[in-house]
Amino acid sequence: MKKLIFNAIALLAGTFAFAQLNPAPYGPQYVGPAPTATLQPALPGAASGANTGLSVQNGNANKVRVRQAGTSQSVYTFQDDGNGTGGNHAKVVQTGAVQAISGVENAAEVLQSGSDNRSQTKQEGDYNSAITRQGQNNLSSSGNKAGIRQGTGQQAENNVAVIDQDGENNEGSIQQTYDNSEAWTIQSGSANLSLVNQNAGPNGTAGHYAYTEQLGNDNQNAIMQSGDGQSNWAFAYQTGDNNLSKQVQDQADAVGSGFVNYAMVDQGSMKDGLISDIKTSLDAVDSRINDNALNPTTTNSVAIQNQEGGDLDAESHQFGNANHSEQYQSGYGNDAYMLQNSYGTGNYGRQDQIGTQSIAGLAQSGSGNKAWQRQADDNNIVMSTQVGNGNLLNTFQDGNGNRGITSQYGTDNAALLVQRGGHSYTIEQDGTGNQANILQLGPNGNFNTDGIDCSFLDPNNPTINYPDLDFNLSDICSGC
Repeated sequence: MKKLIFNAIALLAGTFAFAQLNPAPYGPQYVGPAPTATLQPALPGAASGANTGLSVQNGNANKVRVRQAGTSQSVYTFQDDGNGTGGNHAKVVQTGAVQAISGVENAAEVLQSGSDNRSQTKQEGDYNSAITRQGQNNLSSSGNKAGIRQGTGQQAENNVAVIDQDGENNEGSIQQTYDNSEAWTIQSGSANLSLVNQNAGPNGTAGHYAYTEQLGNDNQNAIMQSGDGQSNWAFAYQTGDNNLSKQVQDQADAVGSGFVNYAMVDQGSMKDGLISDIKTSLDAVDSRINDNALNPTTTNSVAIQNQEGGDLDAESHQFGNANHSEQYQSGYGNDAYMLQNSYGTGNYGRQDQIGTQSIAGLAQSGSGNKAWQRQADDNNIVMSTQVGNGNLLNTFQDGNGNRGITSQYGTDNAALLVQRGGHSYTIEQDGTGNQANILQLGPNGNFNTDGIDCSFLDPNNPTINYPDLDFNLSDICSGC
């Protein structure tokens, strides 16, 4: 990841694309390709690799199980009740050794209408595609559950999984192992839950891409990515209120490896970014940081990003009131950027960076906001701002390069800046009744004995109850 020379440092000095996964660029605004699936035909004459399928059932409480083991494979199944009843169950398993004629380029597609449907798809091998759609644009549907599992036996690359659910109280889970796969979960409605779990070892190719979209209130999503020797990408987009998004990325590559974990959360709107030179160094620290005041806004939403190891990038955007965002980065390249905007009030932002190359960002806009920034060791930087009245900012830089800047704007704001090691600062406040408290310690200064004791909220680690969406198809074709 290229390290950026920011303007702030100068201040210190004075629709779906239907195609198979293309693993290459995963650019900051990448939202496609995917989905795929749909193969089937054969019949007349058949043979030469055969397998394929179709299925189709109409009405409620239908069950289908499809199992294919080698060679070319393909499935399509369709269960129906568009009147909202549903209760259909589908289970698809495709296996086979990863060879030219087996376990490769499988396609499994499940469509279920109505409520209380269940679907599970399992695929082994490379270049497979699985799509599950439940509800199908019927926002009155509810209680659907879908799971997709791709990968096994250290052979599983370039797979695509998509879950698309409409309505309320739906659950979707995608698990992918090994290299260079793509996962999408798309949910419209309220009180939905989605989980993507990707492990990109051991072959060290280009990592994974995960995209989660939730439109509505009271939704939760989590993206968990791990493995060494690759770049993973996690993007979450939510609109509505009382939503939760959690991203965890874990990597052990050293600086200079060229592998970057990217994590981005959009709550409210924006769907843009990643880093953008830390939003051009937070618009060169201020410029009233309100140029992205967007609709719709979100209220009482939470974004948590946790990255460990590798050359890191994290970014979150929240637009509205009483939102909570945290970014935690440990080791190697760092970078982080947070924006809480749209003249919102009562927002809370926290950034923690533990070694090495640092940088941070922040922003906020409106009144009554709180922000915490802490950088421990190595090159540091920070930035900050806040716009409006009655805002509170605490910044701690503990060891090595430091720098600072703050800004604020309006009245009755308060800023604390504590630095140990390299130093430099710049707090500018604009308005009346503002307060600034600065402490700079020498290289041997001790935060614990010399620093300012200023309590703030503890890190937030919200619990998401990850679904186990496996199920048994009991009494299917009993007596067959």
